[in-house]
Amino acid sequence: MASDIMAFVKFNDGSFASLLKEGASLSGTADELQTGGVGLNQVSGVSIGQAYSGKTAVAAHVVCIKDGTVTTPGTGDGFSYGYFLGPDGKIICLVQGGGGSSSGLSPLAKPVMMQTGVTFQAAAVAATDGVVSAACAVYCTDGTSDVFRGTGVDATQVSMVNKDGSTLGQALSGKRLLKAYATYNATKGLNEDGAGVGAFFHESAEGQLKMMFPPSQGNSQDPVPWIPCYNTTVLQNDTLKVTATT
Repeated sequence: MASDIMAFVKFNDGSFASLLKEGASLSGTADELQTGGVGLNQVSGVSIGQAYSGKTAVAAHVVCIKDGTVTTPGTGDGFSYGYFLGPDGKIICLVQGGGGSSSGLSPLAKPVMMQTGVTFQAAAVAATDGVVSAACAVYCTDGTSDVFRGTGVDATQVSMVNKDGSTLGQALSGKRLLKAYATYNATKGLNEDGAGVGAFFHESAEGQLKMMFPPSQGNSQDPVPWIPCYNTTVLQNDTLKVTATT
């Protein structure tokens, strides 16, 4: 059965946008959400930047739900990550989300001006008793945002990379992490039998732990929570890794 991703965006002039992606991939790969929703006074199937050019987004929420089912809290397909993407292909700002029964409208870390070329991207992951796509969305003190992903492997370290294939150190060298959220939608968690690590882990080149990100399943009734990073500094050879268990 297919799954949908919906998003709701508030602008600072008091107006609102409803976005939709029917038949989401559920692989952890981002899909573009365009304007959508039955009976609403907006044109459907248009990128948010084009549809609301000149407006400024200040809050948003993403909902991931399976078609034709009632998804109770803690079950079903899970939110992985979401963000506004700029015309230059860079992430402008992260967005929080949750499962099919989630509720919320969280303030954005910074306002996002709509213009042609700006799109809204989000990803969902199917729930399974096994290894799935891991995601860690990070926000830096200078306003830079990025998302790092890697599919878990049983009892094996996997380096997480961004959409351009860069590691944490390659993408964010010299920056300081302010906050992040982490998602992993395995029904029994990331480290169910103790053969892995119960959080995604940020290491220096020498293997020194610098930060850990315990993931949410992304399918609760609340938005995935922010994890404070206490201004953790990223160096060029730092890595972010996931070690899962089946």
